[in-house]
Amino acid sequence: MLGYVRAYKPELKFKEYDVYKGLYCSLCKTLLRRYSPLAQLFLSYDAVFFALLVLSVSDRCPSFSKSRCCYNPAKKCMKCSDDGGVLDFCADISVIMFFYKLRDSLCDKGFVEKLVAMMIYPAAVLMHKKAKRLQPQAELIVKQAMTAQSEAENNDASLDMAAHPSADALSKLVALFTGLDADSTLCRIAYMVGRFVYCIDCVDDVHKDLKSGNFNPLKKRYNDSADDFYSYALGMLNLNISEAVNLYESMEINHFSDLLFNILFDGLYNSSLAVINKHNREVGQ
Repeated sequence: MLGYVRAYKPELKFKEYDVYKGLYCSLCKTLLRRYSPLAQLFLSYDAVFFALLVLSVSDRCPSFSKSRCCYNPAKKCMKCSDDGGVLDFCADISVIMFFYKLRDSLCDKGFVEKLVAMMIYPAAVLMHKKAKRLQPQAELIVKQAMTAQSEAENNDASLDMAAHPSADALSKLVALFTGLDADSTLCRIAYMVGRFVYCIDCVDDVHKDLKSGNFNPLKKRYNDSADDFYSYALGMLNLNISEAVNLYESMEINHFSDLLFNILFDGLYNSSLAVINKHNREVGQ
């Protein structure tokens, strides 16, 4: 999870922002409680979206109350309770995913990435051991996805084939926790969001991967037509967003419907614009 899936704050109501921030703070505290202060570095808004997606179809709505942060005791924040174990599950899969991301960083050609990964890796191994014990099925899903991802990259796969393993893993994780069928609308939304994350990460990293030689299925497209690459990229990302929004609008949501719509529509679109505009400025310089 890479931080691209987040709400667009200017379009949020105050009560929606309080819920969103409350889930973020609660997940941060859950990582601290279940693992360690270092695990809080694994926190991302992508994991908060996962929690929201699962909670949106729950029969019961979680409650929120005022709490204090151990890092800033003077400031009160919202704390989520009665979540049905969603935050514990999100904390566990955050650790599992970060562990495999670290392993991937150790194989990258960038010196800085390798150095940081080597420093964190010993502690991550211990936390991953616990997460694997707590969530053996989630561990298997992520491990199989990483293996498939590696095989796709080694075979110089297309964007669709390369994006499938991580998107499929997110869909299966939703199915694992909710008990829903993998073809359910909720799991399909998770799949499309996972696909979006992979695609936008490829767009964001295309310059860096061209220099380093790391795999990126969009490198050929960029080399063939650099002038209109980012117009193509925005259109491609919008197709993913459109499919996720269409799926969302076709299902019944019990809780947090406006907040989820904000993330899927405004949030993903503005993440796309932020990445595109960043690289357009770099090109202009």
